Amino acid sequence: MSIVAPTLELNATDTASDECVFEGPEKKLEVFFSRPADAAGFRRFGEATWSDLLVEVKASILHCKSNPHFDAYLLSESSLFVYPTRVILKTCGTTCLLLVLPKLLALAKNLGVFVEHAHYGHLRYKFPEQQLFPHSSFDEERAYLVQTFGGAVSRVLGPPDGRCWYALVTRSAPPVDAPPTPLLPPSDADDLFEVAMEGLAPEVCACFVGPSYAGLSGRALSRAMTERSGIGAVLPGVEIDDWAFEPCGYSMNGLRGQFYYTIHITPEEGFSYASFETNDPAYRNPKRVAAVLAVFRPEVCTITLTTRKMSCELPSYDFDGFERSCMEVAQLGAGVAMTALNFHAQPDASSRKRKLEQEASPAALAAAVELGEEIISSGSSDSDASSEVASESEAPGEPAVAVASMLAVA
Repeated sequence: MSIVAPTLELNATDTASDECVFEGPEKKLEVFFSRPADAAGFRRFGEATWSDLLVEVKASILHCKSNPHFDAYLLSESSLFVYPTRVILKTCGTTCLLLVLPKLLALAKNLGVFVEHAHYGHLRYKFPEQQLFPHSSFDEERAYLVQTFGGAVSRVLGPPDGRCWYALVTRSAPPVDAPPTPLLPPSDADDLFEVAMEGLAPEVCACFVGPSYAGLSGRALSRAMTERSGIGAVLPGVEIDDWAFEPCGYSMNGLRGQFYYTIHITPEEGFSYASFETNDPAYRNPKRVAAVLAVFRPEVCTITLTTRKMSCELPSYDFDGFERSCMEVAQLGAGVAMTALNFHAQPDASSRKRKLEQEASPAALAAAVELGEEIISSGSSDSDASSEVASESEAPGEPAVAVASMLAVA
């Protein structure tokens, strides 16, 4: 099911030359494996093993944080998350993400496991001509997965000439001599929720430029960016591992129990981009998403949910200052379903700017998240309040409340 309206498309080539641009939208690979005999699974491999694997991608490890559930690696080009039976790799720029597959499958063979399914996707590239093999086109990406796994299901969600999302899903058959292994049932923590944003407000971009923080460097600089921007306020109780790049740019991974959180920011105004991603279902709550939008104040955003469940549900989002221009729900094969929604800022930019400036203070953001916690803990879960976005005729849910108003209510 697809609903498409004219979209606001940013033309980065009007404001930046090919020589000085950076591809913010990330490539993302998520692979689920069968249950290993060793409970540690892929976590038994240390940083040296993952560093070697990432050589193929043209990325390196900057830092690592771990908890009892998973390992979170901050990379020179985004993030890597390693669970016992699941690996999630997200890289930006002109990285060659799919080239990790031969080494990743060799690690799987070492563990005696096989791929249940692999899901690969990305927002449309702003500068596709800069991508390298096997990412120079969607057809090339699909061909590489077919060559590796023997087949792939491909879909383009959203307007092909606008901010569409490219998705590929594949499944490999278990080896003939593999012992019977029960597949792990899907859980809420398997779902990936992402908000990809472009055209960030200039004041937001300035938060992620190192020279704006006189005398600060290293971890002190990244922590200052986390607090000044409001990122820390929307992630209460999360262990944050942040990183500031020179001369600009920012990445963070967050850990809380089995849930990961990650944000990556390209702040150059001509092609600014930010992404927020998590497997924590609580962050699908409209008030939490509104708080994220208030931090970055984008001109356009694309929200996606990828799940191993048959139904792919999201709340009926209605954000003040934004209009929805596209919505699509798709079954991608191998038990994977996906929803993609596009939003763009309403034309009244001046009033929107004033409104979001009020909402984006750390105190207001913290209050927004606190109220979201109260709603969830009171028994109104995301699934209770959500409607399956497969039918445009369904009644819309409660509009997202402005963060400033939420502060007054709290």
